[in-house]
Amino acid sequence: MSRQLLPLSLSRRHLLLGAVAAGVALAMPAYAQEAREVEHALGKAIITKKPTRVLVLSDFTDLEYVLALGVTPVGYGFTGSWGRGGLPWQSAAADVPQLPLVDTVASPEVVAGFEPDLIIGMKTYIERVQSQLEGIAPVIALDWSTPWRNGLRLVASALFEDERVEAAIAETEALMADTARSLDGLGGKKIMVGSMYGETLYVIGAGPMATQFAELGLTFVPAPNASDSGLAEYSMENVDILQQADILMSFTNDAEGTERLETFAPFQRLPAVAGNAYIPLGTLTGTAFADNFSPLSAKWVLPRLAALLTDAAAGKAAR
Repeated sequence: MSRQLLPLSLSRRHLLLGAVAAGVALAMPAYAQEAREVEHALGKAIITKKPTRVLVLSDFTDLEYVLALGVTPVGYGFTGSWGRGGLPWQSAAADVPQLPLVDTVASPEVVAGFEPDLIIGMKTYIERVQSQLEGIAPVIALDWSTPWRNGLRLVASALFEDERVEAAIAETEALMADTARSLDGLGGKKIMVGSMYGETLYVIGAGPMATQFAELGLTFVPAPNASDSGLAEYSMENVDILQQADILMSFTNDAEGTERLETFAPFQRLPAVAGNAYIPLGTLTGTAFADNFSPLSAKWVLPRLAALLTDAAAGKAAR
């Protein structure tokens, strides 16, 4: 859904395709301002008081969750992933200074210059410099595959925003419920997601994205025999694995790979493709529903996604 300007690792691709869920544990204090220990993707952090200078290391869900909780960071890492530019639902960060990144890593010296009292980032932006960052301020690392409620509550615990997080979750759940009512199950049509990256066809299995489809009242068919990552990997010649889809979605960030897939005769014969029920998701839509899903992106993407699904269910998907 989003392509970084720097080469992707396979683990990054797993995120972009909606990897398997991972839980987080929060040590919640008895009182709102009491010091707390927060368990995150790379360990534990002790936070003694409500942070006032929060630094965010990328513009994925680390930034999404901070903004959704009404906190303006002192800086954030602009990744330029997939050439998507600024994300419209992140407008609250428009005037926030950008943290320069080198090979997806922030320099600890530059980080220290922001004088943060809390550092939040996706774990792949932290791992190589974790010890140096922890020498500056408490660090909270987010896993790419953590479901949005868990990730939001994790960040809220670190920010001492325990009440605001539940309001944000309730508002998003209400929006998802409204969207589900408008879709009315799309007549029970089966949805699958398969995307071409390089030479590999990735088909989404169980995981956060499958859960989001279920919350929208839709019938999502996970990839059979998916790995622990929540993905199944195939060669393009195995595209018939998508035969059972009535509606087929694809993330199109690898333009060359997508073109090879779309011009492959067996792909064109798939029922969803032949029936004008194939949805090639644009970068922003894919980003919002998958790797950046949050209370902020939900408001932007759900009406758009609902329109795309409704057209596809009627055999009127635009190509």
